Amino acid sequence: MCVKCGEPWEIDTLHDVAGELGSSFDQVRKDFAIRGCQAIGSQHGDMAEIGATRAAYASALFDLMGDDIDGIASELDDAMALGFLD
Repeated sequence: MCVKCGEPWEIDTLHDVAGELGSSFDQVRKDFAIRGCQAIGSQHGDMAEIGATRAAYASALFDLMGDDIDGIASELDDAMALGFLD
């Protein structure tokens, strides 16, 4: 999930972008954790209230969980499934 606008992204997208850029997944993941959508060649979505809440939650998870990308994805999925980020 984008840390700037809350747009949901699949982790596989980061792998795809890494391959396209000739970069590593870890480099793209770190850049995505800082710049969000722009790190993978997209523009930020509309910062509606829901998007801002999602973005803040995603940003906090990246800060707290660091390199645990699977844990971050799991926490985001759980929050979405439970309706916390609707």
